[in-house]
Amino acid sequence: MTYLLSFELPGLPKTTNGSHGKWQAAAAERKKWRTAVKLIAKSRSPAAPLSKAALKLTRFSSVQPDHDNLAISFKSVVDGLRDAGVILDDRNAVVVSREYVWEKAPAKQGRIRVEVREVP
Repeated sequence: MTYLLSFELPGLPKTTNGSHGKWQAAAAERKKWRTAVKLIAKSRSPAAPLSKAALKLTRFSSVQPDHDNLAISFKSVVDGLRDAGVILDDRNAVVVSREYVWEKAPAKQGRIRVEVREVP
């Protein structure tokens, strides 16, 4: 049976556009998302971390980011999947497919969806 994981989290990880204050604030933001993903994914992690996986990461927001900012906004999310033992590592040899998607959402109703699929 192929492992599948899908969940949503309210809020939006920050992109690299704009000022985000001091390095401590940026570090706290990364830790917040990494920890949130780890807590949710840990309870549904596979028996052993996936050695091959496909990710689909969707950002629901009122403003469409460019592709680079869309991708980088999910860095802490992917790290959280690794921390939870869902994926063995976040290297390309393990995460063989990454799909970054944006969908329109009403203002102040941002969220993300995380989908992980085992690749045979």
